[in-house]
Amino acid sequence: MTAFFQTPIVVLANGRFPSNVIPLQILDEAGTVICTDGSADTLLQFERTPHVIIGDLDSTKLKKSDFKGLWIPDQDQYKTDLQKTLEWCLLNDLNEIAVLGAMGEREDHSLGNLHVLAEFSEKMTVHFITDFARIYCVKGQQTFQSKKGQQISIAAVEEVSSITTKGLKYALNNELFPPACNGISNEAEGDEFSINTSHPIWLFINHIE
Repeated sequence: MTAFFQTPIVVLANGRFPSNVIPLQILDEAGTVICTDGSADTLLQFERTPHVIIGDLDSTKLKKSDFKGLWIPDQDQYKTDLQKTLEWCLLNDLNEIAVLGAMGEREDHSLGNLHVLAEFSEKMTVHFITDFARIYCVKGQQTFQSKKGQQISIAAVEEVSSITTKGLKYALNNELFPPACNGISNEAEGDEFSINTSHPIWLFINHIE
């Protein structure tokens, strides 16, 4: 079904609607916008129309009869709408996803969405973009683009037995890295940095103002 959807694919979750130019530009340039339930109402308030709506559909004020896109009901109460949406993307071979609106409202929802990111980062290429940062979940070795002085934060999803970084001001060299706050507010030294980690970590690449 991939051919039916234009790329890039953007999922809009029902957290805080973006106001920063970076996520707004990503939204404007999206080939397909997929909304999780009530985020469709917010999108319409900003005079944009989703292509797909997914979830238990108990938050949206839209009616199926008024919506011309794909209307995908999923009543599984043991999964969040973001989980349902990313699962649907996987089933339809949509494997490169940018998620907006995943953070910034209820703290429990934000924390839950970070764990959804950790869950699906092993299955697809997915990251969050907020008003403040791009957020990834990384395991193994990856290299990221940056600018000198850009704020970079790392937080362990679980106990990390070995993590090594290159290109960051405060380097880690094959170190133990527990779930704590000691990886917050590092800095990029140049135009790229790399991380090699034995276990998943959340990576926050903060936007440059």
